[in-house]
Amino acid sequence: MSTPQAVQRLELMLRLRQSDVDTQETVVRDKHQLTQRYQKNISRMESLCQHLGASAVPHPALAINAGAFKHSLLNLITLQKQDLALGDADLAVARKDLLAAVSRREVMDKLGEQERMALQKLRERALQKQSDETATQAHLRRRGSM
Repeated sequence: MSTPQAVQRLELMLRLRQSDVDTQETVVRDKHQLTQRYQKNISRMESLCQHLGASAVPHPALAINAGAFKHSLLNLITLQKQDLALGDADLAVARKDLLAAVSRREVMDKLGEQERMALQKLRERALQKQSDETATQAHLRRRGSM
């Protein structure tokens, strides 16, 4: 049986579910921004590596230094790609969590709507019953006065 308190409790649950959805959206957005940063960093470092290979270094010490720098840069690119892969996996999990939170909120929204509709029907029935009783009393008074 629907009551105003039941509807209020469901509305509270709906607000909590929406809060969970908002939190999950923030998490997904942050993780997406992180993966974009990794991609930009990798792109910049790969571009830097290409430019290092293009420059001809006349002095052997400079060539050794440039080679060591390029090697370090390639190692860093590898690490960034690993971090990107982990970030992508983490983002996929966060998106899954977001979808689950949205699903839970939608369920709660449907339940709340059903309860509101049931409560509205109860109110309408009570009004109709009161109207019928008033009409019956008026009818009985008219018959009694005749």
